[in-house]
Amino acid sequence: MTSSTQYEIKTREATQATIQIAVPHADVEQQVESVYSRYAREVHVPGFRRGHVPREYFESRFGRDSFVAEAKEDLERKHVPLALKNLDLDPVSVPHVDEVAYDEAQGLVFTASFAVLPIVELPTYRGLEVTIPALPEVADDDVDRALEEVREQFATLAEKEGTEVADGDVVRVREKGQEWDTRAQSANPVTGKLVGKHIGEAVAIDAEISEGKRIQTSLEVRGLRQVVTPTIDDELAKDAGFEGLDALKNDIRARLNQSRSELRRRALEAQLVDTLVTKAAIPLPEVFVTELLDEELEKIKDSLADSRSSLTFEDYLKRRETTEEDFRKGIRESIELRLRRELILRKLAEAEKIVLDDAELEEAAKRDAEEAGEDPLRFAARLRAEDRWSEYRSSKVNERVLNVLCDHAVVKEVELPEIPAKEE
Repeated sequence: MTSSTQYEIKTREATQATIQIAVPHADVEQQVESVYSRYAREVHVPGFRRGHVPREYFESRFGRDSFVAEAKEDLERKHVPLALKNLDLDPVSVPHVDEVAYDEAQGLVFTASFAVLPIVELPTYRGLEVTIPALPEVADDDVDRALEEVREQFATLAEKEGTEVADGDVVRVREKGQEWDTRAQSANPVTGKLVGKHIGEAVAIDAEISEGKRIQTSLEVRGLRQVVTPTIDDELAKDAGFEGLDALKNDIRARLNQSRSELRRRALEAQLVDTLVTKAAIPLPEVFVTELLDEELEKIKDSLADSRSSLTFEDYLKRRETTEEDFRKGIRESIELRLRRELILRKLAEAEKIVLDDAELEEAAKRDAEEAGEDPLRFAARLRAEDRWSEYRSSKVNERVLNVLCDHAVVKEVELPEIPAKEE
């Protein structure tokens, strides 16, 4: 092919583009010859050696038009990708090709139409004004609740006096020679059968655990157990790896403050991006959104159709108290918001000239790996093996973009109203 083929953008709307490709006569003829040669190599004709069937034979047998038509298809497949690269266009739908003109002397002209992501007009993004809840102080009650969680982590099981199973008891059961502990709960269709039974009794179980699925077995009550939680004191703190209770409390308070700061930061970032999304009013190609919607819905249905799933898709909708139509609508809204956020972040990175070269990305991966207690080489290798290296690069670029937004934002904090305690 010569370099005289012409590529041109005919129309460029918000979410749709059409390009025109003009292939000169010489290139068309060369492609037609290529089609003849391919047939000569591949088709066995009695009386001729393979690869030496004359062109006149094919034309008399099939007609020239069929070879020209195949050559046109070859040229479309070749030139559409080249035109897209040359014109710096990135379709989000399969291009639809239409022939405009073909003349033996002039050559071939055809168009390709496809959906594209919009060109985002970035609104003013420095100095955005947003209002977010003030960062709440970590109260003693918050620390106490966290201490209770630590206490539960170091809880142990011990034998419990008595022989009758009560609601909520931890029960040692045997089934077909295997023993384990389970909690008897009257609301549970299986373990509820244990309530009221005594040690040594066998309990017949015949219960429906989900729609269409039953369990039939026998459980023998072997013993009663109780959860024993330690006292919140210096000994518990030492078991948790601290010098004493005060050190554990200080660590909890610091972690809670850090967690709340991170939540506040994420809330600020989301509000700033969503503010820009609203201001920019970004249109989206319908065909692309619908394709993503169908893919996501299909994944959900496939996961629920798995033999390990206890729910069907219909059960899933019932639990969410929704219809498939409303469910699709919710997924669509989520997809549209995600796309608009991605487009805004991409445009911000372009405006701020934020890029990460390979060395910077490797250094970022090393820091993240060390924070997670993972070997840096293994961390980077895992991302590459899971085909997430490009996604990781985008996330690090987005971090810098969000830093710019947050650093220049005008943030107003408001105190959240206290929720009155419920009366007993």
